[in-house]
Order: sequence, then C-alpha cells, then structure tokens
Amino acid sequence: MRARGGAALVVYLISAAGCCWYAFHGLAHFVDLRVYRLGGDVVLHGGVGLYSVRFHELPFTYPPFAAVVFSAAAALPFSVSAVLLAGASVVALPVMLYLALRLPSVLPVLGSREAWLVALLAATAAVWLEPVRTTLGYGQIDLLLALLVLYDLACALRLPGFLPGLFTGVAIGVAAGIKLTPGIFIVYLFLTRRYRAAATAAITFGVAVLVGFAVLPGASRWYWGGQFANPGHISPVQDPENQSLLGALARTMHTADVTVVWLPLACLVAVTGLFLACIAARRGDEALGFCFCAVTGLLISPISWTHHWVLAVPALLLGGLAVYRGYRAGHVRTAVFCGFWLAVVLILGWLRLARQVTGSNWLGLSPSSLISSASYVVIALAFLVVAAWYSLRQRIVARDVTKRL
Repeated sequence: MRARGGAALVVYLISAAGCCWYAFHGLAHFVDLRVYRLGGDVVLHGGVGLYSVRFHELPFTYPPFAAVVFSAAAALPFSVSAVLLAGASVVALPVMLYLALRLPSVLPVLGSREAWLVALLAATAAVWLEPVRTTLGYGQIDLLLALLVLYDLACALRLPGFLPGLFTGVAIGVAAGIKLTPGIFIVYLFLTRRYRAAATAAITFGVAVLVGFAVLPGASRWYWGGQFANPGHISPVQDPENQSLLGALARTMHTADVTVVWLPLACLVAVTGLFLACIAARRGDEALGFCFCAVTGLLISPISWTHHWVLAVPALLLGGLAVYRGYRAGHVRTAVFCGFWLAVVLILGWLRLARQVTGSNWLGLSPSSLISSASYVVIALAFLVVAAWYSLRQRIVARDVTKRL
C-alpha cells in the first residue's frame, strides 16, 4: 500500500505541476490574486477606498474581513504570494478529496490509507477540471475554503484524528467571513443538530464581521448596509461564467431583472437541497449530505463563478465510488447508466464548455450558447430533482410496506 501510495503521490505531483505551469502561462495572469492584494494594500495603507480600487476594471468585491486576511499576501512580493497560493491549492485538492472520502456514508467507508490512495488518483484527473484549473489560473482561494469546510465537518462528525472541541465550527465561520457562500454550512450544522458547532461557526462569522468594522469601518458600513445583497456590484449577473441559478435565469429570460422569478425559485431550491441534506445526514450518509449542501449553496448564490464549483468536485468522486461499488455489487444496469452520465459531467468539466460562449451579448445568446452557458446549473438541478424523486419514492415504498404489515 505504501508503494502504491508513493507512486500515486508522484503521479499527482507531475499532473499538478503541469496544470500549474499551464496556469502560470495562461491568459488569466492571477488576476484575482492581484485583486486580493489590492484589498490587502488598502488595509496596510490606511483602509480607505476598499471598494473603489480596481485592477483593470476589476473591483474588490469580498467582505471587508477578507481584505484583512489578504493583507498577509499584500505584504509579500507578488511572485512569492502566487507560488505560495498555488502550492497551498495543490496540497488542498487531494486533502479535500480525502476528507470527503472519510465522511460517513451508507456505502462502506474507505480506510485511511485507501482513502489517501483514491484521493491522490482522483486529484490527478480532477486538477484538470475547469473549476480547479480556473482556480489555479486566477489565483483564487476556493480550494482552501472548501478544505476549511470539510475539515470542520470532519471535526463535527468526530472522525478518527479529528477530535471535536470548542473550536469546531471556527473554520466554517472563517470561510463564510471571507466569502459568503460557505455560510450555508452553518445552517446545515444547525439543521443536523450540531448546535455547538453551528453556534461556534455563527459566532466566528460575527467576529469576522466585527473585525472588518474595526479595521475598515467605512467599507464595512457600505458593504453590510445592503451592498452584500446586490450582485450587481460584483459583475453583471448574466455573465456566462456565472453558473448560478440567477445567472442562468437572466440569460434564459434575456433580462437581468429576474428577481421576481429567481427569489421564490431560489427559496424552493434552498429548502429542497437542505431537506435532502438533512435526510441524508439522519440516515448516516454525511457524504451525501455534504454534496447536497454544497450544490444547493452554489445554485442559490447570486454569483457562482465556475471556479466556485470546486466545492462540488468531491461529489463527482463520491459519485464515481458509488457507481464502482454498485457495479461490484451486481447492479450492472444502474451502474452503467449512472456511470455514463457521470462521464458526461466529467467530460463537460474537462472541455470547459461553460467558457466557450463568445461575444458580449449575454442577454441574446443563441440556443446552443444558452445551453452551454447553463451547463453547471442544469446538471446541479438534475441532481437535486433525481435525488428528491428517489427520496419520495423510498418514502412511498416504506409507507406501503408499513400498511401491509
């Protein structure tokens, strides 16, 4: 096992090095890292004008607490911060997948060494998926945030080596303080009755907000005064790279003013996704609960850039493992059917289909471009719909069996 693990590590590092080389020489030029550093510079040089700084017309859009965190990157030379962030992301990917594999599931949970081997092999291919490649190319921190979420869940679930304590929930609170999307896991912790972890995460998030007010009072008043709920201050929601429910609706309806339709639909998706996550958790399938929660948060967020979807990458690995075990258990037809669609999703991820939309008339896309621009959203909604149908079917069957008895 050690020899195979060492070989898997070498193969992953070679693959990751190739992807990093591609990222360093790509067209993205670490633009998001440069924006992070601008926000950090504001903190280091007086804290004025956080949301007016620009890097080639790209504004700083994160909560003020994020700028405080990014001041550490701004204090370093750009090349050093870029290398450190890329290296941390390369490490975070297999660790994130390992933690996902260790979550309790209705399927047999892999042992620690087996999980590391599978995580490294999966990461070798996953590093080339569009969300991961984009994260590396833009200099994004999404892999690190996903790692924080999964680490906290591992602690909350009392996994071996991750002992619960007073600080369980801090990592999720910090992640939500930097970017708001991980905040859905605070709700998830509460709904699954991990009250101490949920309270710790919520308090940590509150402290992050207060730190922002202490260091950047003017920017904090502007941001938390209502701008955090206005996706327009980030980017036009109809941008094809925005793979959220709001973005897909705007492009489909040919108007950015879709709040009347989006808000009730987003609430329905949120309730459905969290309901499915809670059902999965109560059945002991914490891995599936994480997948539901991650996909739901990405769908209902007003802005979910393609690189944000690294949070859903563990769902692909867990789905592949379920297909393999289903095949080994003799469920050949079901395994082949599910495996086919999983392969389609992976191919779409490697082809960067969502980024193939050309032109700037995002509210007047052709039917083919419209389909391409909504690929993540369609797949995620299909996942929730099929899961909801399957859950309802199981309840009906269980009720019929109970009546017969």
